[in-house]
Amino acid sequence: HGFADIIGIALLAAALLLVVAQLSFDRCDLPALCNPANKTTANWIGLLGAYFAWVFFLLFGVTAYILPLLFAAFGVAYLFNFLGYLRERSKWSLLWAGVLLMSLTGLLHIMQDSGLTGKLHERLGAHSAGGWLGFLTFEYAFWMLGKVGALIVYGALSLIGVLFLTNFRLGVWLRA
Repeated sequence: HGFADIIGIALLAAALLLVVAQLSFDRCDLPALCNPANKTTANWIGLLGAYFAWVFFLLFGVTAYILPLLFAAFGVAYLFNFLGYLRERSKWSLLWAGVLLMSLTGLLHIMQDSGLTGKLHERLGAHSAGGWLGFLTFEYAFWMLGKVGALIVYGALSLIGVLFLTNFRLGVWLRA
């Protein structure tokens, strides 16, 4: 498949690197988050892995754990054409993956405001459980709906994103 194979391998490698960096993340590996910092890096990918995971936690909060799954899904689509619809409609698939991430970060931000996530964001070194994206989308766009209205819209957008990314036919399934 040529270039598609290279993209697939790169996405699968990025997924593996990110999930390993996230699973072994210790905020005390980073001097900016913990004083004193760990003497030896706990992250299995090293100091670069600690920063790699932290940047994604900072931007997306807990939702960052979904990114390796998305990278892997797109990698498989490019490498094996297994999830071919992701590759065939790559622009739309990327758009709906972005909508899914945005809506999940917003939901997590609201959950943190309600105290449902505890101090999880502190363990990740993030601004909120939804990261900066959740904070920004709620505080600058969805706040006008109130928390209940925002929960409904974020939930609907999450469901729509999952439906598009999985190619699941909800209407056909409900009618059956």
